[in-house]
Amino acid sequence: MPRTQSEQPENAYILRIQNGEQKELIPFTSEVEITIGRAVENRISLLDDRCSRFHAKVYFDSGKWILKDLGSRNGTFVDDKQVLASLCELHHDSQIQIGHSTLKFGYGIHENTDTVNETEEDEVHSGIFGVTGELLRAPEAGDETATGILRRTSQTSLLKTDVKGKPNSQLTTRTGFGAVELCRLAYQLGKSGEITQIARAAIEGLLKATGADGAGLWLFPYNLKSTQNASAVRLVANATLENLQYNVITESIVRTIFDKKEACLFHEPNINLKTGSKAKQKEGSVNTLVAPIRFQNAIQGLVHLYTVKENKQFDDADLHYTLAVADTLGVALANMNKQKELAANLTQARKENSDLREMLQMNSEIIGKSDAMARVNDLILRAATGKATVLIRGESGVGKELIARAIHLASPRKAKSLICMNCAAISENLLESELFGHEKGSFTGATERKIGKFEAANTGTLFLDEIGEMSQSLQAKFLRVLEGSAFERVGGNSSITVDVRVLAATNRDLEKEVAEGRFRHDLFFRLRVLEIIVPPLRKRAEDIPLLAEFFLDRYCKETGRRYDGFDQEAMRVLTSYRWPGNIRELKNVIERAVVLGNGQSIQEQDLLLSTLNTTGESGVRLVDEPQDVFIPLSLEDMERNHIMRTLEHLQWNKSLVAKQLGIERTTLDRKIKRYGLEKTTHPQ
Repeated sequence: MPRTQSEQPENAYILRIQNGEQKELIPFTSEVEITIGRAVENRISLLDDRCSRFHAKVYFDSGKWILKDLGSRNGTFVDDKQVLASLCELHHDSQIQIGHSTLKFGYGIHENTDTVNETEEDEVHSGIFGVTGELLRAPEAGDETATGILRRTSQTSLLKTDVKGKPNSQLTTRTGFGAVELCRLAYQLGKSGEITQIARAAIEGLLKATGADGAGLWLFPYNLKSTQNASAVRLVANATLENLQYNVITESIVRTIFDKKEACLFHEPNINLKTGSKAKQKEGSVNTLVAPIRFQNAIQGLVHLYTVKENKQFDDADLHYTLAVADTLGVALANMNKQKELAANLTQARKENSDLREMLQMNSEIIGKSDAMARVNDLILRAATGKATVLIRGESGVGKELIARAIHLASPRKAKSLICMNCAAISENLLESELFGHEKGSFTGATERKIGKFEAANTGTLFLDEIGEMSQSLQAKFLRVLEGSAFERVGGNSSITVDVRVLAATNRDLEKEVAEGRFRHDLFFRLRVLEIIVPPLRKRAEDIPLLAEFFLDRYCKETGRRYDGFDQEAMRVLTSYRWPGNIRELKNVIERAVVLGNGQSIQEQDLLLSTLNTTGESGVRLVDEPQDVFIPLSLEDMERNHIMRTLEHLQWNKSLVAKQLGIERTTLDRKIKRYGLEKTTHPQ
């Protein structure tokens, strides 16, 4: 069926561009789905720290080429426009921008036939002259009996020299010293790992030196674990002289080469030969020379030569020359494969570095220029260098887990695991199992052995949030482990010793808990070797603009929306608000404003603030801070608080409230609306 005018060609290519120059050409067809990302499993792997592991893919659907963003972290741009709807139609010369990397998409076959595509691990090596990826030709009738080995050799003397460094005297054949020097040049190029130069020199040199009518290189896929399966070999480069098409090698000859591991000269009678552009066939005899591409006793592929001329027969010189070129290619391929392994290791190392950077990004989110946060940062650096237990205290939402991560990432254990667990999120009966593990059958539901958080964090760091929720019975066992004693899994009798640094956090007043008998005093002092008190957000108001801008930038990137920042009134509201939920509440308020805002900037009406009091859930106060602290407020804030308390005191009877405040009822309604006051209690 002819293609409609709107349909796009089913052949396409992607050019990787670096500094304005074309660095790599990746051709493909509609049957192939191209994935792009940082991971080595992708067809196009980009060593770019702004590229996600699996960033995007390109595929052919309903006559069109489509690019799909795979939920990337930093987005995909086509012709300077972000792919917001996840899908985007590609056109000829579409420019794809992923992080710092630029890719150019095009239809059909690229003009630059000299561009060689370096394939991924699961593909064969690139072709150079002819069409690549062909399979072996099945044996034709009579192949097994009629094909005979005329000559063979397991070693070539072309690469050897005498004691004076001169070429071996056996090389004075018609191939001459010119062929020897070509072989030596290719051998040196092979040592340097320039496989494209090696392959081109090998093919051209073989045709010129031997007078063959056709030559081909057959290789195994790079990631093939075993080279014993002869049918897995694939044609990756070929060239012919005169008006001939390349004649594919038969599988029976390949098996013979694999069995003997030698270069062999064959005579193949009655072979159907393809000639001309329309692949017409004629029957004739073929003189075939095949040499294994060897390296360290392993076969990596084959060199295939043949001639159909009646007056041309391969001889010993051709046999030695071809085997020399094959051994040259063996060294070249081994070097190239080694480079691929090094590149894969480098990619893995960069992935690990990227993961570490992502963790360090959490550390960088400790944002603040206030004196209070400067003291906290100083304590983090001091605490990170040792192994002592750290107790992190502060109200809910101040970022205690963030402080714990910062301590871990700045410590010598940063390359090890950081295991986090919230003691309040697990029932008392299961908390011991979560911490210390259990044996199979130790209790109902224990269907298999499970290691606890202590074992999982061995040589690393264990962060226990809400430590004040731990029962007293478990506190005793926990204290023994902190003192360095061994422990047993629930239901087990084998002693387990671990090397774990413990970081604990709480929003409770542990002194009060100890005084009332709910928390062991010895455990309290064992946890409080080092103590970091994280100030609430209202104690560091100068950091609120920095945090607000940080969260605005984050959620704009996540949602694709754009704002010019906060208007003056919105920022005044943010800095004057008491933030009972601390940084967690600020983050959620900004996220909602980004999603629901309509203006060019975040405005006051976009901010949804609560009327909750700052109860100070932790009961934690600084040592030098008096309990009754004067906090300067604007008249507007005082009015809002006074109206809210009066409303609650009079159970939201607005007539009584207006009379008590000495204002009109309509004025009260306007002030309630202006300050966003909501009823939080009900009449009794």
